[in-house]
Order: sequence, then structure tokens, then C-alpha cells
Amino acid sequence: MRKNNGILFAVLSGILWAASFPPLITGFFAYFILVFLWYALNQSRSIWNAIYIGYVWGFIAAIGTFWWIAKPTLSGFVALVLFLPLFSALYCWSYYIISRKSISLAIIVSPILIVAVEYFRSYGRLGFPWINFAYTQTNYPVLIQFADIFGNFGVSFWVVAINCCVFFVIQKPFSRKSAFSLALILLLFGGALIYGTKKMREPIKGTPVDIAIVQSNIDPYKKWSIEFRDINGSIHANMIKSIGKGKVDLIIAPETATACYHRISPQYFQPIRIATIKVKTPLLIGTLDFDKHNRKRYYNSAILIEPNGSYNQHYNKIQLVPFAEQVPFQEKSKFLRSLNFGGSHFYAGKSYTIFRINKRNGVKKDSERKKEFKFSTLICYESAFSWLNRKFRNKGAQFFVNITNDGWYGRSTGPYQHAWFNIMRAIENRVWIVRCANTGISMIIDPFGRIISKTSLFERTILTGTITVNDFRTFYDKIGDIVGLISLGVSVPIVLWAAFFRKPQFPDRLL
Repeated sequence: MRKNNGILFAVLSGILWAASFPPLITGFFAYFILVFLWYALNQSRSIWNAIYIGYVWGFIAAIGTFWWIAKPTLSGFVALVLFLPLFSALYCWSYYIISRKSISLAIIVSPILIVAVEYFRSYGRLGFPWINFAYTQTNYPVLIQFADIFGNFGVSFWVVAINCCVFFVIQKPFSRKSAFSLALILLLFGGALIYGTKKMREPIKGTPVDIAIVQSNIDPYKKWSIEFRDINGSIHANMIKSIGKGKVDLIIAPETATACYHRISPQYFQPIRIATIKVKTPLLIGTLDFDKHNRKRYYNSAILIEPNGSYNQHYNKIQLVPFAEQVPFQEKSKFLRSLNFGGSHFYAGKSYTIFRINKRNGVKKDSERKKEFKFSTLICYESAFSWLNRKFRNKGAQFFVNITNDGWYGRSTGPYQHAWFNIMRAIENRVWIVRCANTGISMIIDPFGRIISKTSLFERTILTGTITVNDFRTFYDKIGDIVGLISLGVSVPIVLWAAFFRKPQFPDRLL
């Protein structure tokens, strides 16, 4: 490690980063990601070299994490893996500036710097929190229960703090600093484990709601063809009718399950609507929609079909996938509008819709017979955005429904990474989450992030279960992403102070 192997360390760090996400259970790799990166950065003798190392680090991680996106959209994949490393380079730039004053200080403040960059990357049109360090830990729900206090940015801070301790232990294993770092590692893990164990022993309270998930398993590359749309409608209609009349409180079908604009293609939509009327159960289904005042504004949407066949409740997806569903800022430029990355030019919705359903007739308790329940719908990768889910929760959502179509990505790591975001959302908000995916993975997750039941990839099936609803608000629901906001606010003055009020360069350079 004392040789000039900066790029090698950066590449190794990027590989560990990519290998930390589901479906692998190697989330513990995340505790060493930055150790190798810091050794690379500590060999840098110029700010441009540090930026280059940071870009290589992020580039390797992006390729290793998102390789499956190339299947439906090669151009979108290229745009994504070129764009995301800019944030990694931003962190390395900040680290280098501080390290010129003190390397130890640069490492100690790295939890703040990393979380600041993640927070910055998670908001706006270009928001993309998919690779936040927190999501490497979703296979270890007992360790991340404190997300109900500090959110996913708090978990990222925790992961980076562990990296700091590991680095100091390795760098000088028999020093006082090493002993302190070992003690801090025990405290970080012990505190998380004690809190998580205590929380997961708590009973789950609330009013029961019975749900049915329709995993239709229709090839997304076929269902949009004219000759297949009738078949698509029949498959969904038959699956809905097979659930039976009044057996559940809510039926859920996947993202764009109608395979049409339901307002202008009734011949494809009507079989699904008629099936809903027959089973006398509300159906939440993904569809395409448009602004009735301007048909050039079209949306990725979800609608709730009532037992009487009406569908007045609807939601237009707010957070669109950059370079796939929308070219960012396309409405401001004809040139951007003309670009094609393999997706559509959707517009973002504006309303935080809260859907309402009533407890079905036939329940045993009369007090529950007319009970109203409220939920929000997260379309596709909206489940990755903590701020969006919190917004829905604070507007009254008692549980979350995530509808998606991951069939574009085949048997890859993508559907698993996508599905496991919901574990973090369940813990942050202490709500049940019901996920309906066209080709899988569909699942039911309890408020402690435990997967109660799930389907396999590429199977046609109906998953049923009972969840509970309540109006409880976590501390995270009240304070939001304050950890990220404070980190961003603190990072700027730290970097400015190091840049303009520094000692001679590299006073305690370790290598």
C-alpha cells in the first residue's frame, strides 16, 4: 500500500462498492470501500489527480452496479455511468483540499462530506440516490432500525464512520488512535444492534387490510405491440377475476399494466375494468395518461378503479428516471427535447396523491365495515427517494404501494437492488409496503423491514397477504433528512476553511 498504486486502489474500491448491494449478502464490503480509496487519494500530489481518482472510483462502481441498464437502453446506460462519477469526483476534490491541511482531519470529516454529496445527488431532476451507502445495508435490517430516527443518510453516515475507524486501525494498529477506533467500532455496531433488536421485538399494531398482488409476468418487449394488447388485457382480467368477489380489500396490478392510454384505448382497458366490477374490489393499476388540456404532456400514472367501475383517483409519477423517462429540463430546450436515450419524454406529476379505499363488506367487525384507509403509490424507482416517501406519509398515507416493471432487465441484479429499497422506506416510516412488479420481485414488507412474503422472478402468480395500517409518525417523519441537510451545510465552510486558511501542504501525509 506504500507504493504508487492509486488507480489500482480506486478500482478495487469501486468494485467493493458495486459488490455491496443486493442480491449479494456482502453488504459488509461497504465497511472497507473508503479505506482503499483513501490510500489512493493520499498518494495524490495534485488536485486534478485526486479528481481523476474519484472519477475512476465512481465509474467502476457505476458500471458494476448498473450494467443491466444497457439491455433496454445502451445510450441511457452510457449517460448514467458518465454522469454519476461526477459526484464521486466532487467528494475526492473536497477530501484533497482538506487533506492538504491534515489527512487525519480529511478522514474524520469524511462521513459529513460523503453524506453531503449523497444528499446533493438525491434531489432535483437529476436526483439519483440508488448508490447511497445506506442501501448496501438493506440485507441487515436489524442494524439499520435507527433509520426511523436519522433516515437513510444517518445510515450512510454510520457506514462511513466505520470506514474511518477501520482505516485508523490498519494505519497504526498498535497506537492509541487505533485502540480508540476499535472501541468506536464496537460502539457503532453495538449501539445499532441493541437498538435494532429492541425495536424488532415490538408488536405490530394497526387495523388489518387484506391485499392481493397480481404479478402478471408479461414480457415488456411484447406487451406494447398492437397484436398483444388484447392478450395483455385478458391476462390481467382473468387473474383479477380468479381472486374472487370481495375476498380482499385491495387488488394491485403492476406499472403500465394497461399497456395503453386508458382514456383513449377502451378496447384494451375495458376487460380490466369489467373484471374489477365483477369482483367488487378496488384495483390499483399502472397506466399511461396525459393532460386533458394538453395531450403533448403525458405521464406515467396509476389509477384506482372503484368497485363500481369509476376511476377518479389518480397519481402521476413525480420523480422520473433521468435519461430514461425524461431528459432533464427538456421543457426548456427544443434540443434537449429532441434527444433520445431509449425512453419517452414524460412529464413529472405535481400532486402528492393519497388514495382512499373502504374496508370491504363481509368483515366480522361492524366497526370496520366502513373504515377508510389511505395509501400512496410509488411508481418504479420512486421507492429510492426518502424525501418523497416521507412527504406521502406526512400527508396521511397509512401504507405504501410500490408498482414497477423490472422485466426490461432480465435475470440481473437490477430487480433485487430495486426491490430492497423498500426495506429502508419501511423502517424510516414504520409502515407496511406492498410491492407489485410485473415480472417480480413482488413482496410484502413489514414496518421493521422484514420481508413477510415474496415472489420469484418471471412467474405468473397472485400473492395475497394481510397488512396493518396506522397513523404513527416516526422521529424521521418529523425531522426529515436533517442529517443530509446539516452535512451539506457544514461541508461547505469546512472545505472553504481548508482551502483558504491552510498550513503548508501535506503536514501529516501518511504515505
